[in-house]
Amino acid sequence: MTALVLFVGLGTAQAQAQGVGKTYGGTATDEKNSKVYWVMPVTSGKQAEVNAVAQCRAQGGKGCLKLGWFADSCMVYARNSIDTIYSGNSVSPEIAAKMAIRRCTAGSPDGGCKLTTLPVCVGAGYAAEHREAALKAKPAELEAVSAKYDKRGYWGSIAESETGDLLYADQYPTEKEAVEKLLGWEDCKGCKKLLTYENSCVGLAWQKGVKGRGNSFTALNPDPDTARNQSRAACTAKTGNPSCVAMVRCSGRQYKNGYKGEDEKAS
Repeated sequence: MTALVLFVGLGTAQAQAQGVGKTYGGTATDEKNSKVYWVMPVTSGKQAEVNAVAQCRAQGGKGCLKLGWFADSCMVYARNSIDTIYSGNSVSPEIAAKMAIRRCTAGSPDGGCKLTTLPVCVGAGYAAEHREAALKAKPAELEAVSAKYDKRGYWGSIAESETGDLLYADQYPTEKEAVEKLLGWEDCKGCKKLLTYENSCVGLAWQKGVKGRGNSFTALNPDPDTARNQSRAACTAKTGNPSCVAMVRCSGRQYKNGYKGEDEKAS
């Protein structure tokens, strides 16, 4: 992927006011920000915006709104979990993507921002076939690029309460916050931190019916099934008790949309 500059907010307004570039692209979205509509090349910014809104309506969009125009450069949008979109505009497609993700992440407490397309470029020096390919990028490719530029952390922590119960917190941006939030939780009485983890799963196992500190077992593995099974196996091996039960928690961008065992009770 070639390099993408981001002009957002004031930067975009300044670039547009100066009228930089002679070939334009326009973008629009529907009222729910569920899709971005593109038109290019166009000979003026105003016409690009008008055409983009018309394209949205022609494709069945509801409540179509203009997003803006860009000239002799690349544009891309990132969307967060509540469908707010953030733009990135640059002569470099790589920088535009990087900045769109970073701006989206800054405005999204839970992270997980994802590009809606690969950067779309218009103007001399940008091949039409690259533009068409960007608009047809598959979800897996979009996720790979989005994850590459997502610098937010996704930390989890495990603590043991005064009664020996295991408690967890996950998907926090820093290790420190994951620990502080968990230990500060009112239900985490007399808790002591056991471990922290990122981009991994942790299996949590204990002997069924046995209470008290020091009777739990953990195992880290990126695969949720494996982590759960390994913790249960460790419990059985150490205690000789065949009634060990286990559950699993995962923390990382790759687990934000769910994972096997996420809502399952210990068994």
